[in-house]
Amino acid sequence: MGTLKNAIQSLLGWDRKTPIYNSKLISANSVVFSTYGNDIRVSDMVKTAIHRVAEAVSKWELKSVIEKENPKQTLVSDDDINAVLTSRVNPFCALKDFLYKVTYLTLVHKNCFIYWQYDEVPIEGTKYVRRVTKGFYPIEAANIKIYTLNGEVRVELSNATNDIVLDLPYSDVIHIRHSYGANAFLGGGADGRPDNRGLLDNLQTMHIIKEAIPKSLEASLSLKGILSMKTVADIDKKAITREEFENHLFDSKYGIVATDYESDFTPININATDIPSNILTFLRDDILSPFGVSLPIYLGKYTDDDYTAFYQTAIEGILLEIKQAMKIVLFTPRQLSYGHTIKFYDKLVQSLSYDRRQQIAEMTKEDALLSRDERRELLGYEPDGQPTRVSLNFIDTSIANQYQLADISNKSNQINKEENNATNQSTNNS
Repeated sequence: MGTLKNAIQSLLGWDRKTPIYNSKLISANSVVFSTYGNDIRVSDMVKTAIHRVAEAVSKWELKSVIEKENPKQTLVSDDDINAVLTSRVNPFCALKDFLYKVTYLTLVHKNCFIYWQYDEVPIEGTKYVRRVTKGFYPIEAANIKIYTLNGEVRVELSNATNDIVLDLPYSDVIHIRHSYGANAFLGGGADGRPDNRGLLDNLQTMHIIKEAIPKSLEASLSLKGILSMKTVADIDKKAITREEFENHLFDSKYGIVATDYESDFTPININATDIPSNILTFLRDDILSPFGVSLPIYLGKYTDDDYTAFYQTAIEGILLEIKQAMKIVLFTPRQLSYGHTIKFYDKLVQSLSYDRRQQIAEMTKEDALLSRDERRELLGYEPDGQPTRVSLNFIDTSIANQYQLADISNKSNQINKEENNATNQSTNNS
């Protein structure tokens, strides 16, 4: 158990101590511009874009449910999976932390492996065992090897020095793949690693621009011109003249320097670099677009339509990847056939504007799709425990036909009764 624990801790990155440094581009023994490096996470823009996506995913609720058909119904399971998801997913993560970490690793590495911790408990009266979930551990730092042994697909996860190896059946590891296609087993590029070449080019360009602006500004404020001395050959006089020039320069109130010696002063005008705004916009959008993050989302100033587009381009796909990767590992084929699955819920939709949430509360009031307490919570009010009231003009769909036929029959009987009364009255009058 100790070896397994050490392996997990190593793969989770808890013992990592190696710092990451950026390389330098050196010319003539002086730094011209530093290179950005190969780690996209150094960029503040990339950090913010990843944070926006991971934070949005982490706000969802994750549930183990059973979906039934005829009639269609979804029931939240009373099982050990939900018991873990509603408390601590592992000793260090609540559900929000877990989803944030999983999303972060998925976006950065294009692959996320989650170690499923479980106990095997014998099923009484049978020779079978059932797996009781104890926790989920996102594996942070690992070398990955997927291979086949005796017809079984297995995965080998090792740390950077390959001295700690965790070898498991691939079916027991939750594997989330992002941008899957080029590699047969892994997300990302053909080699199973993130293909960030285009993004790194844009980050390098933005990096140079950021370095160039303060350098050119500093040069424009420091170098004013060149002083050419004439007729003064004595080195001491040159020293005196330079000293006088500096004194004049520092004491001058009008930026004009006067000296006692014949000299020429040639001004040099160095203007601070002005980067066209369209170039900066192009680079910024190109850096954000791989993450599905638009400028309004990046700045946190978005409308409902902006957030809907953000959900469809950046959030929905990751939710499906996590859901399906967990479902096929946690449930047996028989359980899947009975409707066991994993679902995400954003039941409070607090990301929407208040007006939109008010519309939802109004639309769900008449048929009690949401209870009174749920509608109050949607609008930011605490539940008050009052009963949910609905209109009597609504009927259960399962008895609608029966109700309509009974209504038609009642109307027909009423018409026949009225006709009979009219006939009897006419006979009596005769």
